[in-house]
Amino acid sequence: MKTKFIIIIFSLLLVLGINSCSKNEYDPEDYITSLLSGEYKKDGIWKLYVTINGSAIEDYGYVRFDSKYLKEADFKFVDIIPNEHVKEYKNIPLLGTEEGCAFTIEDTINEKVIVITGVVSLGEMKINLNI
Repeated sequence: MKTKFIIIIFSLLLVLGINSCSKNEYDPEDYITSLLSGEYKKDGIWKLYVTINGSAIEDYGYVRFDSKYLKEADFKFVDIIPNEHVKEYKNIPLLGTEEGCAFTIEDTINEKVIVITGVVSLGEMKINLNI
């Protein structure tokens, strides 16, 4: 009798715990976004490929990519842009393409115009710096 009571109480607590942790609505865009957001680097889980003026380079850091609904994103470039240790860009528009989410960033660094173009897809990011 005591064992049945303990099993019933445990079952009720389990059901209440599961229901309190679950969402009532599923948001597939947010799920995909959470899969794409993260740090992309050469030897990481999410791969990063960097070119400068179309030529592949071997020595580079990482890019932190954060986006809520893949309409715009925040980027943090660490040891990617020459002579810049860390450079951050906020609210960069994303364009959905067959390859993934494309972006373009234009900036002036040390009186030089730099254009960063790239594509983020599941598991990889490709960027090109035009200097």
